[in-house]
Amino acid sequence: MTEETTKKIIPLIILGFIILFIVLKNNSKKDSIVKNAKYTVVEISNAEVFGKNFTKYTFSLSGRTVYSYGNRLLGKNERENIIGKRVLIEYDSTNIENSNIFINVHIPDNIHIPNEGWKSRPIWAN
Repeated sequence: MTEETTKKIIPLIILGFIILFIVLKNNSKKDSIVKNAKYTVVEISNAEVFGKNFTKYTFSLSGRTVYSYGNRLLGKNERENIIGKRVLIEYDSTNIENSNIFINVHIPDNIHIPNEGWKSRPIWAN
């Protein structure tokens, strides 16, 4: 191999390792949320478009500000309507930063929300 070829190949190898690392980390997060899943209801305090394809939702969980990302872009009117809305989330009980948000699940007014959340998705949320 020539020196020029080596200079072209090394960045590709590094990029490949970076992509592999990201894929493995995401798979680990998915596995962890499945293994350690809890469910609770939170109130959205903010929603903003993040990047080209995501909306970043902000809410409080266990006294901490947490962000969850949804792959549905919100229009200006939708954003205003979602702030203050109660939504169901699934989160990793070992890492509350790892969560999934369910915007379109209707939350009944008369439910009791356990302090530690539910261990499985509530029947009313299916």
